[in-house]
Amino acid sequence: MACCAYLTACIMELAMADVPTAAGPLHRDGAFLSFTHRDHPGNRIGYRFHEHEPYRFGEVPPVADPPAAGAAKRREAEFAARPGVLVNRIEIRAAGWCPQDWTYYIVPVADGFELLWVIDTHDTGLNELYAVQQCFRLGGATNSEWRRAVAETPAFSEYDLWAAQEHQGAKLTSLSYVHAGGAWIAMPAVRGTVGYRTPLGVYWDKTRAGGDPSAAPLEPYNPDMSEAALDCGLVARTYPAGEWVCGLLWEQTTHITNHHPADCLHAVVNIGPLPPRGKRAIRGKIYWLRGGLEELYESWQRDFPKR
Repeated sequence: MACCAYLTACIMELAMADVPTAAGPLHRDGAFLSFTHRDHPGNRIGYRFHEHEPYRFGEVPPVADPPAAGAAKRREAEFAARPGVLVNRIEIRAAGWCPQDWTYYIVPVADGFELLWVIDTHDTGLNELYAVQQCFRLGGATNSEWRRAVAETPAFSEYDLWAAQEHQGAKLTSLSYVHAGGAWIAMPAVRGTVGYRTPLGVYWDKTRAGGDPSAAPLEPYNPDMSEAALDCGLVARTYPAGEWVCGLLWEQTTHITNHHPADCLHAVVNIGPLPPRGKRAIRGKIYWLRGGLEELYESWQRDFPKR
């Protein structure tokens, strides 16, 4: 048995040696995380695991669903056994939140990081819509010092690019993209917050606002929401030279927004409905790879074929 364990450890170590990405360190008691890429030095992407209060609407399921909880446990066990996994546990107890425990599993892979978000409720369950904002941080050298400790990503920083363009008197260029109508579209190159709805977001905004999605604002930023309904929850940031691309995708994404001055992209993810003492596991992925938007889209199609 000892030989088998040693052999397994060696195989896992060899597998990780070929992976160019690395997760860590965690910052601020696990509220933030940094990512690096061996082949893209000088860049550190950041992540914040939640911001602001959730968006809640609808009923809470009354009883636990054993098959759903069993599927979540199996998915969690699979991720927990992956080579190089980083585990971050967060207790949610703040005012405005239902008490719950989150466990994030972050696995470095060749084209980024595979993610699993496991939610365990306590005596109170989660509404049909219980949407939580995730923050993908891409600030550069022109960002504030405390933000650069988590994310300093000059290759993908719109703020760095815009500072140079404003100095030259040139038109601002967007590096942020979403997918709608079967094609990539650029998010407006503006310092204000803009947003988009996925099909799931369109449904919930109509439902919670009596049929008019524009009457269902996303606080606290209240972004300028586009009329374009997204094909999926995949959001991307490109490199001006076209050599690299990064992106974020979570299952159950309802809205995508950007935000400045943090120079970040947000995915609003519905983690409900979930009964008291319930369990759910939601997959996601952070992409960081050589290539452009089409290579990113192809990777997403391979990773989430049952989207």
